[in-house]
Amino acid sequence: MSKPGRLPREEQTLPPNIQKALAARASGSNWNEAAKAGNITTVNLRKWRKHPDAAGYLQECVLHNIEDANAYIAVHAPALAERLVELGLDRNTRPYAAIQAISESFKIISTNIADRENREELKNIKSALDRLEGANTYDIYAESESD
Repeated sequence: MSKPGRLPREEQTLPPNIQKALAARASGSNWNEAAKAGNITTVNLRKWRKHPDAAGYLQECVLHNIEDANAYIAVHAPALAERLVELGLDRNTRPYAAIQAISESFKIISTNIADRENREELKNIKSALDRLEGANTYDIYAESESD
């Protein structure tokens, strides 16, 4: 129940401190740690969790974290690939670790080839649809890819 003159929690926008707490939760903090990050009590944060926008905001934060992680890995992909090859080719690497490194290398190559082929096939399908419909269809991901 809201105080007189104050909108019910469900009708308010998510305040910045609640957003900060939810972002902390999406980053792996437990509810107690997340509440501390937002400078609120755990009980209050759990009440805000029931807000209609809370689940969507949490999901948005999780997706943002995944995008950040993917970008970080992509930036370091050449070094990771180099290390993976070193491990696979190093005679001092234990056989089980070398097998795993070699296997992962081939999986990566296979996945990349399949992705490239799928992108090319998708372009062909879109071209065929454009010709049939007489309009252009746009896919930002496919359009921005350079092979």
